[in-house]
Amino acid sequence: MSRNQIRRTNQVGGTQLARFLLAAGLATSLVVAFVLLHVSNIRAAGELKKLETARARQEDILKSARLLSEKLRSPKYLTEQAAHMNLGLVSVSELEMYETPVRKTWQATDLAKEEAR
Repeated sequence: MSRNQIRRTNQVGGTQLARFLLAAGLATSLVVAFVLLHVSNIRAAGELKKLETARARQEDILKSARLLSEKLRSPKYLTEQAAHMNLGLVSVSELEMYETPVRKTWQATDLAKEEAR
């Protein structure tokens, strides 16, 4: 074989090898990209599940708080609590007005007597 024929043979083989390596690299990068996307999709699904669970818990708390606030605002409950918490206080309209005696002002001698005790 002549040198030209050998060169042509090597070039054809080299081109096929380069094409094979390029195709293998492209296939490998596509597989790696698919795996990474799949893993990130699984992680996102797990995070979404956690958020849905937290939201359900928050909705349950909100529902119970609304029910409690409706109970606390009901007129029946308010009258019961007002009767329960009366503490023996009398309204101002039932009081008689009395004039209280005027207090003496403190003087220096009174302070000295207090300190002596």
